[in-house]
Amino acid sequence: MRLRIILCCLMLSMITLSCEQTDANKEGTIIEDGIKELKLKPQYDWLVIMPGLGCRGCIQEAEAFMRDYLDKPEILFVLTKVQSLKILEQKIGKELHSRQNVYIDKQGYFDIPTNNTIYPCIVQLDKGKVVEHQFQSPENGQAFQLLKTQIE
Repeated sequence: MRLRIILCCLMLSMITLSCEQTDANKEGTIIEDGIKELKLKPQYDWLVIMPGLGCRGCIQEAEAFMRDYLDKPEILFVLTKVQSLKILEQKIGKELHSRQNVYIDKQGYFDIPTNNTIYPCIVQLDKGKVVEHQFQSPENGQAFQLLKTQIE
C-alpha cells in the first residue's frame, strides 16, 4: 500500500514537471501568437525582433544589421519597446515608418516573457511558420553573422 502511494506521488510529480513550459517554449508561443496577430504574409523568410531597450552591444549589432539589410524584402523587422523612431532612423541613416517590412509593435505582440527580452531575436520562417528562433546575446555573439551567411 505504501509503495503504491509513493509510486502515485512520483508519477504525479513527473506529470506536473513535464507540463511546465521551458523558456524556449514560452518564447516560441509568443512569437507564433504575434505572427498570427499580424496575419504575416508567407513572403518573409526571417523575422528580426529588435527591442528598444536591453543589451546595448547586442542591440547595436541588430541596428547595424538593419542598416545593411533593410532593403531585403524577405526580412520583416519588428521593433518592440521603441523609445524614439526618429533616433533609430538617425542611427541607421534610413527612414523606417513607411516601409512594408518594418513593423512597430505598439501592441506588445512580441514582448518576450523571459530574460531574453533584452536581446534581439532572429526567427527563421517557412511559409509563415516558425522553424526556429535564437537571440543575439553575449552567449551567442555570432547570431547576426550567421544570419548574413544564410541570406547571401
